[in-house]
Amino acid sequence: MAFIENIFSPPKPPASPDYAGAATAQGAANVETARVEGRMNRPDVFSPYDQTLVQDLGNDRFSQTFSLAPEYEAQRKAQVGITDKYLDTAENYLSGLPQDTFSLSGLSAQPGLIDRSGLTALPTMEDINSYATRVEGDYYNRALSRIQPQQQQEVIDLQTRLINAGIPEGSVAHDNALAELRMSHQDTLRGLASESIREGQALADAQLGRATGMRSYQLGEGQGLVGEQERIRDRQLSDYLLSRSQPLSEIATLSGQAAPPPAIATTGLDVPAVSVAPPPIFGAAQAQGLDANQRYNTATNAYGAQMAAIGSVLGGAAGNPKLSDKTLKKNIKYKSKSKSGLNVYEFEYNWSPQKYIGVMAQEVKKVKPSAVSENIFGHMMVDYSQLDVNMERV
Repeated sequence: MAFIENIFSPPKPPASPDYAGAATAQGAANVETARVEGRMNRPDVFSPYDQTLVQDLGNDRFSQTFSLAPEYEAQRKAQVGITDKYLDTAENYLSGLPQDTFSLSGLSAQPGLIDRSGLTALPTMEDINSYATRVEGDYYNRALSRIQPQQQQEVIDLQTRLINAGIPEGSVAHDNALAELRMSHQDTLRGLASESIREGQALADAQLGRATGMRSYQLGEGQGLVGEQERIRDRQLSDYLLSRSQPLSEIATLSGQAAPPPAIATTGLDVPAVSVAPPPIFGAAQAQGLDANQRYNTATNAYGAQMAAIGSVLGGAAGNPKLSDKTLKKNIKYKSKSKSGLNVYEFEYNWSPQKYIGVMAQEVKKVKPSAVSENIFGHMMVDYSQLDVNMERV
């Protein structure tokens, strides 16, 4: 009978995704990705002219050792000797060199960190949930203002048809017809509530996406501005250094000495940079939460329709015998005892919020088994015509 239990078991709401944990995991993944990318972009480099060896010192620290091939090391030492002679000559002409202290005061200021004071603030989860709740309420109330008058008119129209058909108010047929219409109205309102939740969540996700995208764009603009300021300062520094070195080159030429030799050019290897993207943990948590909510809403709507259909097939609260199995009831409250000693309860069926007054089939079976039968699913039903208790709506 497991499949019967599954039929009458409402879907369970999904657990809320751990957004804080996902954000923490995303941060850790970003750090680890940066470390992996850093190691991949620090290879040992070998060429016919030189080599660069990288050593991992731990704690994200590295050292690089550069060395020339023997023939180029000899050339470097020779150039050092030439440079020493050049400096000796330059010393004799120091009086003609600029005497002011080397200063960078005339350069553009060194750019600082990106100014984040004017960036778009990211909404907190509390802001997002509050926004979603407001959207859900507005969406539900607007739709409810349209649906309620229609439902009220449907009740009036049904009562008119029943009276025209000769079915008086207060009769079982009259009450059952109204109850069936109201249950349909409740299903419509439950569907509207689920639709409102989906609408609120979708708009809240869109709001978060827009804020995140705007902040990323602003950060990119800030990084570009800082980079441009750095390039301007580097150009100014290059021009300033050239102006300081030019007099020294002229002195070397006038004295018949060679200008300072250029540094030894080495080719090395063209090692392309490696870029590694971190796993999208936080984005996956958001997608998982949205998918779980959508699945739960779908399952809830299907459950409501299924229970309404089953209640109609099994007899519900109309006709004899009536479905009175305790396992299909909820919110059971003892009310009184009948003259024959039967316990009378107030209860609801698992698939409906409508309250009823009646008995429990399991108890009746012990006292009057002839009044108890089973339906095709094995659930007990009670023939109230054999009892001194009537089943009534509250």
